[in-house]
Amino acid sequence: MAFTTLTIRLDVARRLKAVKAAGESYSDTLERLLENQPAKTVAEWLESLTPIEGRGIFSTQTRERLRRDQRKPRPSPPKRRAAAR
Repeated sequence: MAFTTLTIRLDVARRLKAVKAAGESYSDTLERLLENQPAKTVAEWLESLTPIEGRGIFSTQTRERLRRDQRKPRPSPPKRRAAAR
């Protein structure tokens, strides 16, 4: 296995140490943090839910409806006008 040395600021090193779990290497910590990046698109977010599908978040049918809506959004209902006073 190859290794490399990284130089980081002291404040960043403190933050990294604070999020490091017991028994976890710094490489493991960085890998975990890099994998947990926010989704850039709805499709990417939906794909990230696959491992927890069926655990009460979204049903398979709801996920498919969300995918369809992303490809072809439904029109928004017309805005209601304020009542004249």
